[in-house]
Amino acid sequence: MKLKTLRMLGIALASVAVSAASLNATDKALLDALVAKGTLTKEEAAEIAKKSGVTVTPNKPTISQLKIRGRIQGQFAYASGDNSNTGKEANNYSTFEARRIRLGVQGKLYEPFTFQVEMNAVSKVDLDSALLSYSTSPEAVITFGKDKPRFGYEENTSSASILTIERSRLSGLMNGGKPMGLRFSGSSNGFSYYAGVFNGTSEATDRMAKNLDSYLFNASLSYDLTDKIAEGVKGLVRADYLHSDKEIGYYDFQDAYSLSTAWGYEGFNISLEYDWAEDFEERSVKGFYVMPSFYFIPKKLQGVVRYQYIDGDEGVSLGHNRYADRVNNLYGAGNEYTAIYVGANYYIQGDNLKFMAGVEFAENKDESDQEGSVVTFLTGVRMQF
Repeated sequence: MKLKTLRMLGIALASVAVSAASLNATDKALLDALVAKGTLTKEEAAEIAKKSGVTVTPNKPTISQLKIRGRIQGQFAYASGDNSNTGKEANNYSTFEARRIRLGVQGKLYEPFTFQVEMNAVSKVDLDSALLSYSTSPEAVITFGKDKPRFGYEENTSSASILTIERSRLSGLMNGGKPMGLRFSGSSNGFSYYAGVFNGTSEATDRMAKNLDSYLFNASLSYDLTDKIAEGVKGLVRADYLHSDKEIGYYDFQDAYSLSTAWGYEGFNISLEYDWAEDFEERSVKGFYVMPSFYFIPKKLQGVVRYQYIDGDEGVSLGHNRYADRVNNLYGAGNEYTAIYVGANYYIQGDNLKFMAGVEFAENKDESDQEGSVVTFLTGVRMQF
């Protein structure tokens, strides 16, 4: 009985020791010693070793923390198009696609500094984001690097956490890419602020400029209402602004505004967003989406619906979603767009591993009754680490 108790204690101590770090030389020596003393069997030691955590050790003493991060997202899409009054017959489109494959690192460099670098590795290897931040308190953070501006609730939700396989067409029209620039942000008592200035686009190359001859300016304010109205109620309200100073910039609009809110209680969540933008010819685009979701099985099976509507002035082309835009001859030059997405998500390990499926019905038309409609079926797997 005593031997059995000692063995159980040895297993517990070894598990704690090994799970606190990777199986390095010290951990292996500890396991070997416990086996030699008869506290653990070889099989038990091998099982503990399998469950050991992973610690990445920096090779510079100035880095106090280093983590490997990444995501793999694969999916299948099938889009079936149909035209009315255009004189062209739309085709179908289908594909298997590695939607995102990213690998990066993040950590702490000296105590006030943090950094994050992430690379794309789908068709080619290129830089997705790179940030260096300085902060001694959450009220004031200075960040330099390449990443998205803070514009639009759905656009600023990570691709690992969005509830639909693809973001809305509205987010696709309004997003500001991932420019290089300087950001100032902070939060206190539920209030958050953000301001940034970024490089625009070179007139000669139509790519991101290496100077501020063309620039983007971004500002955002938000307030977190979680538990302030009632216990268990999550709430957020947010306002964003994005400005481009020159028409040569890669951003289509001179001024863009976004108002968004998100609420949740137990298994039910809903987000709403209204965006309005005006280009350099004073043509405006405005639209909104409403996206409720509900867990049929807590933390496992979730249903989601998204309705969106976009309206543009005459001469503005709204296009379709990512896969519908690839359908040959599908009419996409209209300035009125409606779409509804119905889907389900099954979570194996939360956002770290999940399966997603959905179908979207979309229609794009103009004043002359020319119309392109499409049904897009999507399914995929999301994994992050």
